[in-house]
Amino acid sequence: MILIAIFLIVLSAVLFYVLVLRLNLHSMFIKNISSGIEKIEWKNMGPTPLGENKFTPQGMTWVDGKIIFANTWKNTKSRVYEIDPESMKILRTFDMPEGAVHTSGLAWDDECLWAVDFISNRSYCINLERSLTAGEVSLVGSFDTTLKGTSACCIVPWEGNRYLAVSDFMHSRRTIFIRPAESLAKGTAQGAIDFSYRNEGFSQGLEYLDGYLYEAENKFGLDIINKIDLQKLAETCNSRKASVAQLAAPSRGVEDLAWTGKALWTSDESEFKFFKGEFR
Repeated sequence: MILIAIFLIVLSAVLFYVLVLRLNLHSMFIKNISSGIEKIEWKNMGPTPLGENKFTPQGMTWVDGKIIFANTWKNTKSRVYEIDPESMKILRTFDMPEGAVHTSGLAWDDECLWAVDFISNRSYCINLERSLTAGEVSLVGSFDTTLKGTSACCIVPWEGNRYLAVSDFMHSRRTIFIRPAESLAKGTAQGAIDFSYRNEGFSQGLEYLDGYLYEAENKFGLDIINKIDLQKLAETCNSRKASVAQLAAPSRGVEDLAWTGKALWTSDESEFKFFKGEFR
């Protein structure tokens, strides 16, 4: 019986390994050892809103010196917060529109807040100031992302255009570059996607910084943030091949990214904390 049990364990391990290779899932389990290490010093900035009640941290961006942050409660609703980064006090809030119950990514284009939702698979264009002032969402419009696991987003200036980059979590394992105004007018990103690349499967955060795209990835306890060269990305259409460095994530379950001009912020869904990272 012992020999049979050992045989079954070994057989299961071999079959699992073959399945991982067959489906090209190995990148979800390992770090990208071909890229360098970029040093960043993370500081714990305290709890996320309602983290003690397991409200899950999700989208984050930086607007006029304030953190704009979203969390979700068991896929029943999403709330957006304006937070003072010095005191970490909540200043104003509003709830996302009906159907947007897992707002996984936020981005700011200097005029509007863009939000993407994992459940509705839509992107929302929001008048941020009106929403925060009224305490309820002021929606400019929305569109279908065409993805099945819509995750993070950010604004990417690239090749003379300003794209809304949106990642797909697990499903297609693609991150797409969308023309947002055209998508908003049509109600869908279909026909307005100029570029896409293969991410590593668990894309949870996106941010553009000094000519590079930073993408946070959950890797079964080996969370990292890839620094992706856009020129290499254009040539390879593959984040692993285009990653030139990696940052160690501050915790497990790392979420969306926000760049303040001096520091990189994120949050996590294991400790329910905010983290501020400074490059060294």
